[in-house]
Amino acid sequence: MSRITTQPSKLLILGIVLILLTSACAPDQSLAATPPPDGTYPVDTIFREFYNTLGGERNLGYAISQVVEDGALTMQYTENAVMRYNPSASPSEKLSLAPVGEELHQKDQPMLLPEQSGARIIDGYIVYEDFVHLYDALQSSRFAGRPLTQVRINYDRGRIEQYFENVGLYELLDDPQHIVHLLSYGVWKCDAYCNYKGDANAAVSPQTAFPEPLIGSLARLGVDFTGRPLSEPYVASDGMIEQIYTNFVLYADPTNVELVNLRPIPPMVGFPETPPVAKQNDDRVVFYRMGDDLGHNVPKIFDEYISAHGGIEYSGTPATEIFQYEAVYRQCFKNYCLDYDPNAAEALRVRLAPLGELYLQKYPPAQSVSTAPSSAPVSYRMSVKEAVGLIPSSQAQKISVDIVDDVTQAPAPNLEPELSLVLPDGSQPVYHFPATDASGHTALTLAPISAENGTLVPYTVCLNQPDGHPACVQDSFVIWGNP
Repeated sequence: MSRITTQPSKLLILGIVLILLTSACAPDQSLAATPPPDGTYPVDTIFREFYNTLGGERNLGYAISQVVEDGALTMQYTENAVMRYNPSASPSEKLSLAPVGEELHQKDQPMLLPEQSGARIIDGYIVYEDFVHLYDALQSSRFAGRPLTQVRINYDRGRIEQYFENVGLYELLDDPQHIVHLLSYGVWKCDAYCNYKGDANAAVSPQTAFPEPLIGSLARLGVDFTGRPLSEPYVASDGMIEQIYTNFVLYADPTNVELVNLRPIPPMVGFPETPPVAKQNDDRVVFYRMGDDLGHNVPKIFDEYISAHGGIEYSGTPATEIFQYEAVYRQCFKNYCLDYDPNAAEALRVRLAPLGELYLQKYPPAQSVSTAPSSAPVSYRMSVKEAVGLIPSSQAQKISVDIVDDVTQAPAPNLEPELSLVLPDGSQPVYHFPATDASGHTALTLAPISAENGTLVPYTVCLNQPDGHPACVQDSFVIWGNP
């Protein structure tokens, strides 16, 4: 009698194993690397580590040129920057990014602001809150460079942008994740010499708008909400920094520019509050009780718009009932008015009334906050000193800097000087001080320097002036006291 078995034959098992091994070793076409686009090149070995340190393709984009020699400099263009190698520079400065931003004619005047928590202010420029993380990842002023502009909205390209010396940063207005990218400095600089066009969203474009340092999180509510700026920031009669937009007026305390508010302008431009009324028995309205049994009835379509655009924190409480105004139906709140246009396309029937235009006509700005109060250019004076003039090689040295306005002698906060040190081996590392505090003071602690007794250690502290020319102080200390 034949034997029946449920076990597969050895030959069958071997065949299955071979199939599995073949499948495992075969390349997965779905995981194959995407070939680089036309007009791109490998990053040269001289820049590869530097390129990867700054985020590689994610930040700098593809390399769009081969290595280019420019005198003593070796350069390679990427989409978003130009990498440079200077063999004669100190070790810490051999690799850098070229200051392409300085060629773009993108320049705002710095603001005169006191020290404050929450806001990142460098040389009078407020770094947009969403940009701070990437700016720091690029080692701030060392590689990204110092700010050239305040933050602004580029309405033509639908993005928030800010220009720095070596890179530009932006995020798209319609990006719910608020991902920050670099502008295409390298594509702009290389122009016709590179066969690569880059991402249209990142293209460098001429300055077309006022600086908007107070925009903050309002930009996330949409351009239809903010409207375009109608003025530069300026100092209002109550000392607040103020800026007029199409639909409302922003203001902030100079000591806390991160806390932005809307001016209660409707009564100032001809739309005063009206007395509260009784609740309407109508499902199409929402009743806002203002005390006792009285209040204001707000159409649901207005209430929904307010909820979608920052809520009552921005609108303020209702100030009137709905009323007819020319060809629209208008209702005013503490800080702005809403219009309903029955003849407009459905998506445009509810919109903000352009009260900012009326405000600009009645209350034209008197003093820009972007310029110094004196006609003389702002300049600073630095006092620099080390903690110990003679210091053992085992001890850390502390360098202190105090900065004042050279004209008024007032302390100068929010400035970030740089220190260049000449070490005994000939290298010249560069260090960045923290921003000066309210008293104009900052300090930096250096690592111990290994050297023989009597070794002179020169150093230079420099500060970028508002006119673009650095002010520098040179000094030195001596290694002494080693056993």
